[in-house]
Amino acid sequence: MSFVIKIVLLACVLAAAAKPLTREEEEAMIAELIGKCKSAEGASDSDVQEAMAHIPPTTRPGQCFNACIMESLGLMVGGKISVEGGVKMAERSGDPTKVKNSESVGKECQSVGGGDRCDSALAIMQCVAEVSAKLGIDPSKDLH
Repeated sequence: MSFVIKIVLLACVLAAAAKPLTREEEEAMIAELIGKCKSAEGASDSDVQEAMAHIPPTTRPGQCFNACIMESLGLMVGGKISVEGGVKMAERSGDPTKVKNSESVGKECQSVGGGDRCDSALAIMQCVAEVSAKLGIDPSKDLH
């Protein structure tokens, strides 16, 4: 499961924490967020597929789609990575290693971005990938 989808799934679960979700409800919530961001940013199916495959976006709408997802989940605020947002998501996993990893990667990438939200999202994604590799962390499994 891709990093973006895992984040979206976790956010959906958190939003409906009052009651357990069925697999169908989870999928519907994921599709809703993806659809919202895809429509809002003019992203194509290809842009969404790139995001799910952990491929850096090759189009401006793809960059903005990623920004929308990150902002919606509280992972990017003001064009900067939100260490607090990443840690909060990791805490919900109940895995202290994921919390530590999210904090470490977030802190390493705090200085990235801050300008245009779409450019910032791309820069943050690239930083997370580079720092994760340096630390031996698989971002799709070890952060959230």
